[in-house]
Amino acid sequence: MKYKILILSFIVLLLISGCDSIFDSEVDDYDEWEESADEVYVVDEEDESENDEFDDDPPPILDNEDLLLRDFSLPLPLFSADSAWNQRADNAEVLPESDQQILGLFRVLLGDISSLEGYSEPATDWPFMDIGLYEYTVPIFQIGTEMQEVLICEDDGVLGWAHPKFDVETEGGPVIVPAPAGTVRPSGPENDNADGWLVLYDPENQISYDYFAATPIRNEECRGFEGGIRGVNILQAGVVDYFDLQGTGANPDGYYSARAVGTPLLAGLILPEDIESGEIAHALSFAIPGPRNTSRNPYEPKSADYFYPASTTETDFYNTDPLALASGQRIRLKQTLHDEDGGIINEENLAPITRMYLTALRNYGAYLVDNAGGFTFYAEDIHTAVLDLTDDEINYLIGSPPGTPISEIMTKWQIVIEKLANDLEIIPLAVSEGDSEPIPRNAQIEYSNFEVVEPAFVP
Repeated sequence: MKYKILILSFIVLLLISGCDSIFDSEVDDYDEWEESADEVYVVDEEDESENDEFDDDPPPILDNEDLLLRDFSLPLPLFSADSAWNQRADNAEVLPESDQQILGLFRVLLGDISSLEGYSEPATDWPFMDIGLYEYTVPIFQIGTEMQEVLICEDDGVLGWAHPKFDVETEGGPVIVPAPAGTVRPSGPENDNADGWLVLYDPENQISYDYFAATPIRNEECRGFEGGIRGVNILQAGVVDYFDLQGTGANPDGYYSARAVGTPLLAGLILPEDIESGEIAHALSFAIPGPRNTSRNPYEPKSADYFYPASTTETDFYNTDPLALASGQRIRLKQTLHDEDGGIINEENLAPITRMYLTALRNYGAYLVDNAGGFTFYAEDIHTAVLDLTDDEINYLIGSPPGTPISEIMTKWQIVIEKLANDLEIIPLAVSEGDSEPIPRNAQIEYSNFEVVEPAFVP
């Protein structure tokens, strides 16, 4: 098979033992490094052009002036101990319809749009995980001492309504919330198709203020939104919501949030604090093309089309198949992984950061939280994330020997998440039957790397 030439080359594995955390022992005490043989995954050359967006282009390099790196830490764990985000999934029962649901998602990821609304062409033909890092993900900033008024805008030139939590009944709001402590940059890209996500963190009260379609500039009322634009105040937004970071990490039933399904932006996000602690000890969040919505009126979704911790579902880009994955459903990684040719993946050949991530997917699983153009998971936006580790701790995470010089033009967060993303390119959602590339709508699965498990319990 099929999708792309993938080369997993020269991964050096550190053998350590007896440590509660991967960073508990000094790097100088590492006894042995072993070089693994190169593993080459080859597909037909004619398929190479079909996935140009996933070609091995060099990662974007940001100048220091482009970065707005945070100088504060978030407390772990986020949300209460009984929150869905902290509930383990390793003993959760597999749903009877799991195989059918994974098959449906597999077909969508291959390009089947027969049951998708809002799509005139396939969103993707890439059935592998990707990690949001540069755009369409979540930057994190801190509140300042001032308050600000934020106008609520539905579309360009159209006033919206404030989130129900604010109890503001005037069209357009505004809502009064803490202003940023300094310059902010809502998530890009720098156009009006961006999500414009942003989190403002209140450390004293342990509250996150979540924004969708936030902008620090405007031409006139409800006009001028573009993502990725810097400013010192947020003048307008599509949504402003807030969450108690010591609470359940969920909204009341029927409520939306900065995500269409009602979950917090910080929920399921891979954070530098996770990596510094030596483990990702919470569930992850993911998005796919078209979460389920089978209602005749998609703006009044059926309760059967979303599960806790989601409190509603997508209303613009959705899947009408009653067996499609629903918002809030939980997936879990299987114990044995297969590459796109059906071969068993030797996980010891993967970088430690990748094994950390795969462990989280087995122990805690991941919840469906949004619509996206692929099988997308989320890491903190590169513009704000700071990974406070030594060079040799970075080398350990990416599978390089101690003392290997690390890039001087990439941030440590970028180095580590790029390595994770590269490793994930050999782990598909599933493997199709046969040796030829399947017709998306008729594809069948020989091996699946994921399963759908029972929903989280409501505390």
